Amino acid sequence: MIREHSYSLYQVDVPVYTAGTDVKPSGIAKQGFEEAKMKKIDVVIVDTAGRLQIDRAMMDELKEVKQALNPTEVLLVVDAMTGQEAAALVTTFNLEIGITGAILTKLDGDSRGGAALSVKEVCLSLF
Repeated sequence: MIREHSYSLYQVDVPVYTAGTDVKPSGIAKQGFEEAKMKKIDVVIVDTAGRLQIDRAMMDELKEVKQALNPTEVLLVVDAMTGQEAAALVTTFNLEIGITGAILTKLDGDSRGGAALSVKEVCLSLF
């Protein structure tokens, strides 16, 4: 998956930092951020492994990444196909990690528009 993303990003001249799987996600994020600073790149996007459900170990990894970088924005990308569970994901991620927004994908793929309404309602109450 990383290669597919990297290949597409290289085609549009977007630098990609990778460090393999032997380094903790927070270490990769920190190293990538430092390299971006050295190259005077002012926007860094850190994309972590997808989560369809709440997993304690992965949540702890996300906390470590956030602590290592102290980002300006923390966006949770939610697949609208998860239905009503999307609202629970947004709430939990905000409580556990502290997010600044949510992005819903695949809104055109199914009749699960309830996810969009639920996420909107949750976000309005959180932010």
